[in-house]
Amino acid sequence: MPAVKRFLALLAAVFFLASSALAQDPVAVAVPLEPAASTGKAEVKLGMYINDIQQIDLHDYSFVADVYVWFRDTDAQIVPGTTFEWMNMFAPDDHVQTDIYAEPVNQPDGTQYQVFRHQGPFAAKFSVKNYPFDAHNLTIEIEDREWNASRLVYSVDQVTMNPAIELPGFVIGTPKIEVLNRPYPTNFGDTTMTEPETYSRAIVSIPISRPVVSGVTKSLLPVFIVVLVAAAALLLKPEHIEARVGLSITALLTLVALQFSAQGALPDVGYLLMLDQIYLASYGFVLLVVALLVMTTGNAEEEKNLAAAHSLSKGGVWTALLSLLLYTAVIALVLWLNLSTPSAA
Repeated sequence: MPAVKRFLALLAAVFFLASSALAQDPVAVAVPLEPAASTGKAEVKLGMYINDIQQIDLHDYSFVADVYVWFRDTDAQIVPGTTFEWMNMFAPDDHVQTDIYAEPVNQPDGTQYQVFRHQGPFAAKFSVKNYPFDAHNLTIEIEDREWNASRLVYSVDQVTMNPAIELPGFVIGTPKIEVLNRPYPTNFGDTTMTEPETYSRAIVSIPISRPVVSGVTKSLLPVFIVVLVAAAALLLKPEHIEARVGLSITALLTLVALQFSAQGALPDVGYLLMLDQIYLASYGFVLLVVALLVMTTGNAEEEKNLAAAHSLSKGGVWTALLSLLLYTAVIALVLWLNLSTPSAA
């Protein structure tokens, strides 16, 4: 009998425990929830330090730069350092990028900080229309490839430059950075895209220009010297036919050689350079001198007309001066028309 009582007591205990368990709520399984997608617009501060400009290639329309770029933002969903791209890369295989920090670094102000060092060539549409006084803007453009402007917008932090940078043949100005929204009038073949998207783009501009003194001494001064030599042919007496013709022809050939040499350092373009216009004016001046020489030489070939030729050549000094003044006025007009409307680089 005691054994039966113990069995009944055990059965009652099991029944009681089972009833208590059924009376309780079912155990909820903990399922991790994904964070809700943020619908706000994240502001990402972007800055750049220009460490070096290593090369400029006018023929390939590119330049090589060594820069540091950084991002700071407070949106935990966005990591701009993993989704940004360089929009004007040239020869992508020649680019090298180094992460300064493996993961975003938390800043005292609550922002996430990422910084990268990037070296490589960038494309630039150089305009040499005003050569040898041309000026250009070297641009580096950055855009996010994942988030459009409704979700991510760049804002300017700062842009600075290594004060020890030297770029032979150019004077480097103060860099600046601007941010604009760049629309893409296409759906890139994505039929789910109902309307074109706009992306925030940061553009760093580095202005460069050629020194005026070197432009005058290397490109213009040789042309002016040749023009003066051609004008000197008008000062010789008519009977010195060989010397007069030799000076003018030598001047003409020298101009052709100078222009050919200058064109070798420039890219092939379809428009007329300012330097080309100066050479055209110089050719016109030399041809004018040749025409005057032909007039006086023709009279000097016959002895009876030698007096007339001397009479005509007496005004050679004034003719040379007037011709040089006219040439100078034309050159000044060419310079003013070209330099008063700087070409876009």
